[in-house]
Amino acid sequence: MNLMNRLERALYRLRVAPFFRYVVFAMAGIYMLDMIFPAFGLIGRMALITPLVFRGQVWRLVTFLLIPPLSASILQVALTLYFYYFVGTALEARWGARRFLLFYLIGAAAAMAAGLLTGVGTNEYLNLSLFFAFAIQYPNFELLLFFMLPVKVKWLALLNGVYYVYRFVNGSWPVRAAIVASLVNILLFFGGDLLNLARAQIQQWKRRQQFRRNSR
Repeated sequence: MNLMNRLERALYRLRVAPFFRYVVFAMAGIYMLDMIFPAFGLIGRMALITPLVFRGQVWRLVTFLLIPPLSASILQVALTLYFYYFVGTALEARWGARRFLLFYLIGAAAAMAAGLLTGVGTNEYLNLSLFFAFAIQYPNFELLLFFMLPVKVKWLALLNGVYYVYRFVNGSWPVRAAIVASLVNILLFFGGDLLNLARAQIQQWKRRQQFRRNSR
């Protein structure tokens, strides 16, 4: 955390404005352009593919971050982008633009490194890491699942974790590397807090077990 604070203070030399909404708007625009002009293969030209980067297409190191969710359903893409927008802008409002930028840049660098090492990069798990951060900050915030069922964010984060495990076990090596990379910023920002929380939960469980034994 001290390292993160020092890095954040270094950003005070720069004027940083909230930016993540523009990332989401860019994803939406790219999705629409790719749908209107499929023959151009816009998303394919933006993807992080290591051999092409080494051939000089260095823009892929950045443009892969703007690739929208890949789905045949416009509604699903729209809901996913809205979810990204909601979570990202909420974190920006809580942390401030500089701290959120630091979180995002660390995650982006890790995703880039994973893509370069394995040959193919993805931004999916970087974006999902924003949800983990949101769940840590607002564990009891309620979202309407299917627009009807109120569910606390911490339970959705647990499902997100199950999805991570499933993809790690059944996915390719690029997917596994991207999953591990997406946890780097979470551990750097919240590792100490999560460790203290785990210790507190273990101590609480031990006290309950001791109470039950003494009550017999």
